[in-house]
Amino acid sequence: VPALVILRIERAALDVKWSLDGLRFACTSGAKCVPVCTYEESNDWWVSKKMVKKKFKSTVLCCAFHPHNGQLLATGSADFKCRVYSTFDSTVDAAPSQGHFEKPLEFGEAYCEMSSHGWITGVAWSPSGDSLCYSGHDSSISIVTFSPGGQNVQQTIRFRDLPLTCLAFVSERAIVGAGHDFNPMAFTSSGGGNDWTYFDRLEKKKEKAAAAATGGVAAARALFQNKAKLGQDNAQDLDSLWTSHEGAISDISVMSSSKLSTAGLDGKIVVWDLPQLDIAMSSLGL
Repeated sequence: VPALVILRIERAALDVKWSLDGLRFACTSGAKCVPVCTYEESNDWWVSKKMVKKKFKSTVLCCAFHPHNGQLLATGSADFKCRVYSTFDSTVDAAPSQGHFEKPLEFGEAYCEMSSHGWITGVAWSPSGDSLCYSGHDSSISIVTFSPGGQNVQQTIRFRDLPLTCLAFVSERAIVGAGHDFNPMAFTSSGGGNDWTYFDRLEKKKEKAAAAATGGVAAARALFQNKAKLGQDNAQDLDSLWTSHEGAISDISVMSSSKLSTAGLDGKIVVWDLPQLDIAMSSLGL
């Protein structure tokens, strides 16, 4: 049943994420804040009585709740910062919980802040919640591993391809990222911690079989069709894309331990069955 949502913002809403317990959801915005909505039964609506505002200098582009703790929210913004905030709310939470951080904080206070050299376009937690990854518009991905007491280890990987816009952990040892290159890429770790590396693309270009020689009426028809459609005598490899997506990929969703889906600006949703791809599953920790 549709329910009314009151965000109390005057700029565009950009990204929405639910906490795993379903008690709240966060919505990033162009208003330099993140409304966190909870349900108000008396009025039958979701309302943002509180907003995360501190430290943001620009548009907040993405967010992600901790997989086991709805009081921890990671955000990425156009001020080149990734931050983890407290979203403790006494109306829905029995007691404050700080996870791996030293002590619990009040709502809207930042537990930590990490930097990049570009907009933070994607952010995701590992299944255990011990690690956080975020992508930068400078074609980089950073992985932060937290430990009890608030200590963390950060590693940044830079790549030559176009920037990523979304991220997802498929296991504790593998991350899949996608964006402006239309083709998801995987990063893996041997499990030792600070040893993440670029692994491979999910989709590989298939070699085309050599075209059979044609002549007579069939060749004349093909020549006419190419001139009419493409303005040239022969079809070229660059006339169409070989990737499943033909536009930037805007979202990744993990469907199961061996399957994920991507959605793109080309209007397509592509389901990736990892065991069917030309990828060593053991390298992904699956």
